[in-house]
Amino acid sequence: MGIFRHRNTFKHGVHPPENKSETNGLPIRQFPFSPLIILPMVQHIGSPSKIIVREGQEVHRGQVLAEATAYVSVPLHAPVSGVIRKIANVPTISGQMVQG
Repeated sequence: MGIFRHRNTFKHGVHPPENKSETNGLPIRQFPFSPLIILPMVQHIGSPSKIIVREGQEVHRGQVLAEATAYVSVPLHAPVSGVIRKIANVPTISGQMVQG
């Protein structure tokens, strides 16, 4: 492959060129959280999680928002602190409507 001009000690895998020349002199920036975060209660496989918080409740980062309901299920934790605005059906990336 022409774009992979160098050999690495690792025999397998993909080693694309870094192409960092446009950004390597820029400072690292921290972006603010979005004012609205939507958390679907289902993953790509498995059972949906059971919501244990209510609308209007204040939650803190790391707090459990939903419990696992089956063997292939996971608890969901708050990625940020805030207030639960609404619990409703939301579309996933595939278009399926799930609770979130």
